[in-house]
Amino acid sequence: MTPSAQNRAAELATALSMGFVTDPRQLTGLTLEVSDRGLALRDYAQPRSRSFEINPLQERVRADRRDLLARALGKRARVIIDATAGFGADSFDFVHRGKQVVAIEREPLVALLLQDAAQKLASAGHRGALRVVVGDAYQLIPTLPSADVIFLDPMFPDTEKKTAQPRKAQQLLRRLAVTNDDSTRLLALARQHVDQRVIVKRPRHAAPLAAKPHHCLMGRAIRYDIYLPEAS
Repeated sequence: MTPSAQNRAAELATALSMGFVTDPRQLTGLTLEVSDRGLALRDYAQPRSRSFEINPLQERVRADRRDLLARALGKRARVIIDATAGFGADSFDFVHRGKQVVAIEREPLVALLLQDAAQKLASAGHRGALRVVVGDAYQLIPTLPSADVIFLDPMFPDTEKKTAQPRKAQQLLRRLAVTNDDSTRLLALARQHVDQRVIVKRPRHAAPLAAKPHHCLMGRAIRYDIYLPEAS
């Protein structure tokens, strides 16, 4: 660990009220790794596990020519609030599409990795832009400037393929995430504060969060439920 990385690690340990360890032999359990490349997570309780770090520069492969997400966003969407950002896969996709994005994440450790990745993305000079806000989306959305789209991707148990092993990012999020499920309430609030539409990302066969959506776009594994703004 270089001196600059060590100093940053010590500062983050204090800010997050976490232990600070420099000897790899003393590491146990889920650990925030700090290096000159940036931040990563690794579970040292699993001897063969690898570090997980966010790569904001890797563009998502679009499965087919239909590009369901582009259709869900609409042609006039410029500003997007990703209210359940997690590790930012959707947020970074929006930025690659040239959108102005506000990503909200309430788990401080996850938000920290997201902010670190957002800085790398900004240095790459994309047309879009990403700002990370830490806190509860239900409290923050009314305080933010209006957005064309509010995007929700709530975390739910995997009922589609119970035997499938979740990806590493999903496993980590489930360990770190706050268990309070307020997705239905958040959808209702989002509809009161959005200009064009609220998009909810769901497993293909899962029940909708609320009443019947105004539109649905179906993919092979997921669908996008679209809700229009609540009439004032």
